Amino acid sequence: MTVRLISILILLNIFCKGQAQPEGYIQVFDTVFITQKINEVSTNINSINSEFIQEKNITFLYEKIISKGILIYERPDRLRLEYTSPFTYLLIMNSGQLLINSGDSKMEYDMKSSKMFNEINDLIISSVQGEIINNPNYKTLFFENSDTLLVKLFPKQEELNKYIKNIDLYIGKNDYTVSKLQITELLDDYTLIKFINKTINEPLPDNSFSDN
Repeated sequence: MTVRLISILILLNIFCKGQAQPEGYIQVFDTVFITQKINEVSTNINSINSEFIQEKNITFLYEKIISKGILIYERPDRLRLEYTSPFTYLLIMNSGQLLINSGDSKMEYDMKSSKMFNEINDLIISSVQGEIINNPNYKTLFFENSDTLLVKLFPKQEELNKYIKNIDLYIGKNDYTVSKLQITELLDDYTLIKFINKTINEPLPDNSFSDN
């Protein structure tokens, strides 16, 4: 697996080991209503079509790396992640198969044959949906301000702990869907993805899950 592929898959860079309260947020201890609301919304999401802006922060670089693209999701396990700027790069997850098209080459993987691929697939899909908050393989803390819920997740699995330090889900109180996703790696490099112009349960473009 190339360094670029690992970087992009880990993106989809969604607690610090310390549990300091994030600035601008207060911790929520009674989470019954919040989890019920997020689960109610996520259960009814059949498709997502959204533009995104990705910020990659690497500690030894002075400037953030900014990328843009399109994310398309269809329940239960189909995802298209297409980078359009400043480079073109396409990932398609479809029924356990992963297709990667970098423009110069194409690669295909059977995610079912690899535990790591399965974990990455589950991470990406469940983060986009918001259903990752129910995953027992993560320790979860909830915070809020006037308009946003912040769910901080710490992976418990040894395999993911090799790559991911914490995952932050930012969920808007207006619709209880994920508006931002941040994945922080072990050395505090992080990837922040902001979803913009998002539509839910609208008809998807033809051939959304092929590279044609």
